[in-house]
Amino acid sequence: MTLTVLIAGSMFGIGAMLAAIRLVKGPTQIDRAVALDVLLAIVVGVIVLLAAVSDSSITLVIAVVVSLLGFLGSASLARLLPRDRR
Repeated sequence: MTLTVLIAGSMFGIGAMLAAIRLVKGPTQIDRAVALDVLLAIVVGVIVLLAAVSDSSITLVIAVVVSLLGFLGSASLARLLPRDRR
C-alpha cells in the first residue's frame, strides 16, 4: 500500500505542478479557470488519498464539502467570464 500511495502522491504532485503552470501562463481567463478546476480536483484527490491512508471517514465528508464548494465556485465563475460569440 505504501508504494501505491507514493505513486499516487507523485502523480498528484506532477499534475498540480502542470496545472499551476497553466494557471500562471494561461493566455485567457478561461484557461486559468480550467486550471483552477483541475487544481481543485487534485486537492480532492489528495484528501481522498489521505482518507484511504488514515482510515478516517470524516475526511471523506471534508472531500465532499470541498468538491461542492468548488462546483459552486466554478459555476459562479462561469457566469462572470465573458463568452466569445463567434
